[in-house]
Amino acid sequence: MLKLITKYLKYKYLLYIFALVAGWPCVFYLMGWLPDYTVNYVILFVLAGATALFKNAYRHVPKPISIIISIQIFCWFLYALFYQDSSYLTRVFLLFTTLSILGIQLSYRDKYEFINTYNFWLVFQAVAGSIGFVLVFSGLLKPLSQFIQMDGRPGYFYGLFTTNAVFEGFIRNAGFYDEPGALACWGIFALLLNKLFIDNKKIEYLLIFGLISTLSMAYFVQLILYFFYFYKKQRKKLVLPVISFLILLISMASFDEGIDNAIFGRFASNEQTGTLTGDNRTQLLLKTLNVFKTSPIFGVGATNLSTKYAGSDNFLGANFFVNWASDGILGSLVTYLPFFLLFKLGKYKRQYKYAFLIIILGFIQRPYTDTILLYPLISYTLVLYAYLDIRKYKKASNSIIPIK
Repeated sequence: MLKLITKYLKYKYLLYIFALVAGWPCVFYLMGWLPDYTVNYVILFVLAGATALFKNAYRHVPKPISIIISIQIFCWFLYALFYQDSSYLTRVFLLFTTLSILGIQLSYRDKYEFINTYNFWLVFQAVAGSIGFVLVFSGLLKPLSQFIQMDGRPGYFYGLFTTNAVFEGFIRNAGFYDEPGALACWGIFALLLNKLFIDNKKIEYLLIFGLISTLSMAYFVQLILYFFYFYKKQRKKLVLPVISFLILLISMASFDEGIDNAIFGRFASNEQTGTLTGDNRTQLLLKTLNVFKTSPIFGVGATNLSTKYAGSDNFLGANFFVNWASDGILGSLVTYLPFFLLFKLGKYKRQYKYAFLIIILGFIQRPYTDTILLYPLISYTLVLYAYLDIRKYKKASNSIIPIK
């Protein structure tokens, strides 16, 4: 344990960890554990940029990745000028930070250090929160303090985790993110990074079972797709984990009606709306789609969407058409460029096409948000190592001498 702690006290690991907790959705700055996220991002930008320059790290980033990031930077500069909207400059700022950290990752011999750091962080949140989930349900754990989320809702710190979803007798685990769905979303990314590049079974099982404590509907749907794609040739090996997973869900639901409604009740049909009971996205999607139709090519602008078009409830987020409404078809295509590359790499290895489909499914209810560092940082990390893997695979294929 001491070795593990010492390892993560090294500068590069501290930089990686800081990148993962510097801003939203991590709530450390809202709890007063870190300065405001704007200060953290500036510090991270300087540290990452200086480190990348010192190690001449930018040269390590493959040309296709650099080109895509450059296209996005150029596009968001134009959008910032066109809409007089500084939020697009935030996107540029975060892309430069991402490029620096990608270069730093590749400048060390162990190319998966950042991925291992990220997975460790997600596993910790999933496991600690699951323990906390049981303790709260048993009546043994109460909130230690309270803080205010960015949207004004209260958040609760339980020592092992935080959450904004507190019910009678139980909670939904949010780890140290703003809500349980965020932990589930980034947990799916951790599952994919582990499966594609590390394939550590312990990490996989801890994430799969630990993230149940989020009680996220989207997580259960994405997990089904994950099992279907990555284990379709190993279905016999999958039987025991799936049965164990279902037994655990049913057992949890049988103890409390609220948990039952949170897990299985959300998949029931709502006769009034014609959607699932747990579907809180369809109405938002339809409203945002109507905004998109008013300016389909260039969008209405990111800040305009959240101010002029949001309406009385002042919210038009958390659905697939957010990017399309704010940035239009042009901006959305630019946003999804790294994922198009991932899909293209699936031509050589199907697993990357599977990852693309699982990620896009997640964007239906939790859209790509350019002003959150985790999105470009984790997405580009996944695409980067997929590209390096395929490049290595193609070189190996070309070096094979055909047998006549």
